[in-house]
Amino acid sequence: MTRLATTKPSPKKTAKHTPAGQFQLLWERIEKQKTRLAGQEKRVRKIVDRFNAEILPLERELARSQYQLVERLLTFLSRKSLTRWQREDLCHWIQDELGVLSSNPFADPELDRVQLLVRFESLLKQHYPQPDTPPLTESDRGKIRSDVYQELGLELDDEDIDLFMHSPADFLQQMMEKMREGDEDWPEEDDEEDDIFSPGETDGQAAGKALIHRLYKQLAKRLHPDMEQDKARKAVKHEQMQQLLAARQENDIHTLLELHRQHLDADALDQLGQQDLNGINELLRRQLRELEEQYEAVFMDDSPESAIWNRFRHLGSTSSDRKFADHARGIKADIRHTNSLLNQLKTLKDLKQLLQEDRAFGY
Repeated sequence: MTRLATTKPSPKKTAKHTPAGQFQLLWERIEKQKTRLAGQEKRVRKIVDRFNAEILPLERELARSQYQLVERLLTFLSRKSLTRWQREDLCHWIQDELGVLSSNPFADPELDRVQLLVRFESLLKQHYPQPDTPPLTESDRGKIRSDVYQELGLELDDEDIDLFMHSPADFLQQMMEKMREGDEDWPEEDDEEDDIFSPGETDGQAAGKALIHRLYKQLAKRLHPDMEQDKARKAVKHEQMQQLLAARQENDIHTLLELHRQHLDADALDQLGQQDLNGINELLRRQLRELEEQYEAVFMDDSPESAIWNRFRHLGSTSSDRKFADHARGIKADIRHTNSLLNQLKTLKDLKQLLQEDRAFGY
């Protein structure tokens, strides 16, 4: 573990509330959190790589089969000889299949699932025309805004509400895009786990940016590969410069300070005054929070990688193997069932027979 102080202070003599004491504690916590993150990333990568090799091809095969099944079912929806109950059961069947298909995060991106939803919506309007509805009142719009905000955390304007009323498929697609864009806009919560995170401090954003910029400029002069003639040292400096660029882009004050210690002045931080240390500590606090949030994000976000990790993460390889085997077995069974339906559904007569059987069994 790196310690920037030239001498190791005694825990009894280092006051936790002094700038120097807080600096050392924050530094150690960031190093531990980076190690923790690196371990997590390695474990996640191992699980995701295995999923991509063993399960993803099956997931995409299943999605293609479901897509073909919905396409086949849509061809029957306009047939005039369908009775009312047959058409209604068929609509429910299509809705169920579309729901499963739309929620599959591993489907081939080339499958235009929104297009299927739009086609279904268009056919529904043909057979179940909606009566003209009076314009929405402000009270109606307010209730829609409130409901959507409570369910999805999204704020709607009048154009969004009109789109929702006239084209639910287009509205759904637009809201999904807004939710993806909005992930970056959530305000950070204050973290006051202990007295290292002192309340009432300003964020020091301007001072922090100035410090990061100053450290970057000093290091760039020393590490820039164009200043090196030897090919081997040039390659090393190229890697170091990439690390420096990443640290500046990510506001990684911990890495910038460590690079400064390694390549410029190992003792520079020992001469810093209290005001400078306060500014650095504030940057370190912010970075520690971001690293902690980054660690927790893999359990909570809606990315495919997070879904894979939460489903298959286990401490024991035997348990993980069983999870993978059971999941693969279930997908293969779904593929066989969907392909069987496709083979049965050749004609309208076949469809009516399946709908009748489902009713007979109470499905």
